[in-house]
Amino acid sequence: MLHSHYDKARVARYFARAAHSYTQHDGLQRQIAELLLAKLQPTCGVLLDVGCGPAHHAPALRGTAGQYIGLDIAPTMLEVAQQSQPGDWLLADMERLPLTNESVACLHSNLAMQWANDNAVLLREWHRVLAANGQLLASTVLAGSMWPLNECFAEVDGTVRHNRWLTAEVLQQHLELLPWQASSSVLQVTQAYPSVTAMLRDLKGIGANYTARTQASYLGRQRLAQLEQVMEQYRNDAGMLPLRWQIGLVQARKQA
Repeated sequence: MLHSHYDKARVARYFARAAHSYTQHDGLQRQIAELLLAKLQPTCGVLLDVGCGPAHHAPALRGTAGQYIGLDIAPTMLEVAQQSQPGDWLLADMERLPLTNESVACLHSNLAMQWANDNAVLLREWHRVLAANGQLLASTVLAGSMWPLNECFAEVDGTVRHNRWLTAEVLQQHLELLPWQASSSVLQVTQAYPSVTAMLRDLKGIGANYTARTQASYLGRQRLAQLEQVMEQYRNDAGMLPLRWQIGLVQARKQA
């Protein structure tokens, strides 16, 4: 089962533009990263951080492994990471890792899997580079995320502006195709914003405003005003607008 087809060069450009603003808007990423870190088993081998971005959590990850390698598709993300900390950095597509078989003791990936064109292919590649008894810890965006923003967009102009995400069931099916001990769970996370503008600014600030869909119309001032009006029905008792995410958490260990 395929996602919408991502133009990886465009994905890289969107994230490159967000590199210098990323850490001002990555609240969701930081929250999920803490959950992954709590599950991490220390290793004396190589830890590969797939989709590392500006590598805010690299120091914590580095402390659990013999060697840390941060991998990203956007060169500017890696440049920002290099400016703030030492490390080994790798510019590559996570679906085609330039690494030898069984060379990684731990593969960590926080909210990057959803940018794969084929999740089954991605997991096979990750399984390939994992060493015997190697650990996989990852998170991904699942179907049903970005509620109610997506529904309100559709109500305003009839277009679907988000990418196609896997369901939790399909993710688990893909995990079960490989010879490892693997499990997945779903976490629902709701962020709160004072305005639609602040919500959209966060999405753009982390580069997540790229969509593989081409039919989405330009969000001009008039459509933004309409979107704000439709979103008002969801404002909660605290005066905030919700943005709900369905996050898949993946754990696996390759059989020795």
